[in-house]
Amino acid sequence: MSKKKKILIGCSVAVIAVAVVILLMVFVFDTFGLYTSEYRLNYDKYVKVGNYKGLTYDKVKVSVTDKEVQNEIKSRVQAKATTKQVKTGTVKNGDTINVDYVGKINGKTFTGGSAENSSITIGQTQMIDGFTDGLIGKKVGSKVTLHLQFPKNYANNEKLSGKKVVFTVTINSRQVTTTPKYNLDFVKKYTDYKTLAAYEKSVKADLTKSKKEEAESNVKNTLWNQIVADSKVKSYPQKQLTYEQEQMTSRYKKMAKSYSMDWSDFLKQYMNMSESQFKKEAKSYAKTVVKQKLIMHEIAKKEGLKVTKKEYNDYLQKLLKDSGFTEETFKQQYSESIEDYADENDFKTNLLLQDVLDKVMEYGKAK
Repeated sequence: MSKKKKILIGCSVAVIAVAVVILLMVFVFDTFGLYTSEYRLNYDKYVKVGNYKGLTYDKVKVSVTDKEVQNEIKSRVQAKATTKQVKTGTVKNGDTINVDYVGKINGKTFTGGSAENSSITIGQTQMIDGFTDGLIGKKVGSKVTLHLQFPKNYANNEKLSGKKVVFTVTINSRQVTTTPKYNLDFVKKYTDYKTLAAYEKSVKADLTKSKKEEAESNVKNTLWNQIVADSKVKSYPQKQLTYEQEQMTSRYKKMAKSYSMDWSDFLKQYMNMSESQFKKEAKSYAKTVVKQKLIMHEIAKKEGLKVTKKEYNDYLQKLLKDSGFTEETFKQQYSESIEDYADENDFKTNLLLQDVLDKVMEYGKAK
């Protein structure tokens, strides 16, 4: 067989393998209609949806006070504060300072007793008694000697309990925060508004919109819980139960890996459960999720609701913008694209659910 034919056959095998993987992915996801416009499951077979039309709910009413507007402005001004390290002045209570320190017991250093370029805040950072207080009033750049004693019952290291210790602390710098004043110059520098009145009006509008969205979200959650409670699952599609269990397990295993922890140790330390307990929780979670997805897709099918590719892409771009990310900065922080992250966390299902709840609200009656 010629080398050219071998290459062609190898390529064909690779293409077939990729195609099989894609088809498997589409089958797993598409049983809930996530990747194509078709609803593949016969939902009537699995679920009887409770009434979702004509549900009553409290009319959404929101208001914003002048005090809330001023508090929001203070928060926005604070967000523009800048900090820098200075090598002058004296240490005061509440200051954040950068220090080097060396601790010695009987003239010898010990594990955990020394550090370089350590940032501590006087009165907040947990150190042994006398450490941070002993630095108050001392000049930046000076070297301070602290004669201290570890607590008799020192939980962090029993071997150090009650031991006398001498810390030599070098104060490298202190952090100075500069907060801009709220005035017309601030508004012109950081916003597109030309007057204080116009800016404050926009702040009030933002708060009103945010409150309204939150109130509407609460109403939707209440209505959705009512629909779920009134709906009955006739039987659970096993493939979907398995899929949801695997998704939950995969997410937590990924978290364990990010902590560089063994799976069983992660469960024990962070979730206070054994592997068998986790599997039980995963099964329960899967049933809850599958029931809600069955209900959601049954309503979506009846109402002709679908998430278009454009709607989904616009949704992801809005999430990026609202979170202050670009596609590149998101990928740098999370080590994956927004599209991959959204797939892992089922954003498309969430978007379809919002469309369903909008329809429920449309059918509903405000009182």
